[in-house]
Amino acid sequence: MNGTDFVDFAGKIAATYSDAASCRSAISRAYYGAFHLAKLFLDGSGIRPPRNANAHVFIQHRLANCGYSQAVEAGSFLADLYADRINADYNLHKTQVENIQYARTCVVTAIRIRDALEACDTDQVREQIKSGISDYERRMSGS
Repeated sequence: MNGTDFVDFAGKIAATYSDAASCRSAISRAYYGAFHLAKLFLDGSGIRPPRNANAHVFIQHRLANCGYSQAVEAGSFLADLYADRINADYNLHKTQVENIQYARTCVVTAIRIRDALEACDTDQVREQIKSGISDYERRMSGS
């Protein structure tokens, strides 16, 4: 099981069903697929997110502030998809996430995250991203 498996499953849900629960489930699976892909990418770059709920925001912020355009895009999309996942999983009064086109857009967003991270998967780019994340962490710590 890996992140791509979740993204693919989200796509199958969104292509097959259009009821509210399926739309919400597709959004949730799309997010978790993208999250696991981003986590694996950072792990492979020597950057270890916390092993708790803070990992979600940690990963988004590190990617979005690393200075490498495709990784920044992945981090920004991941933050957007995270907000959608929160609405899909926890905010039952938010009916926007029950729209099949919206769910399909979330799946496409997860695919865009995957593609952006794959485009960053070279040693040279990973080093640039790692350096950019180190700079970001120094700025955040005030050092």
